[in-house]
Amino acid sequence: MTQSQSRLPKEEFQSRLFRTTRTPFFSLKTKKNAVQKRRVGVVVGKTVNKSAVKRNFWRRQAKTILTNLIAPGNDVLVIFFPKINELTKKEFREALMEAAAVLR
Repeated sequence: MTQSQSRLPKEEFQSRLFRTTRTPFFSLKTKKNAVQKRRVGVVVGKTVNKSAVKRNFWRRQAKTILTNLIAPGNDVLVIFFPKINELTKKEFREALMEAAAVLR
């Protein structure tokens, strides 16, 4: 489980200061923060999959990749779309890394 210090607070989800990259599978948003820590937020709704197991799977995948990928002092928010179920883990990892590279 991600430490509470590295979770992006829910109040920050509605911030308009995010830089956004959108793919058919997810939307990746990033911005600088004042606490100098990596903070990751992941939104996987029931429209993605009705099974909580699958939603948690995608949530864990995103958090694992992003905590190693982003620099300290950044907030990252990933919002999944229903088409994510068409990807394999490897394809998802590659797509997420490409989207993160665009935002750097």
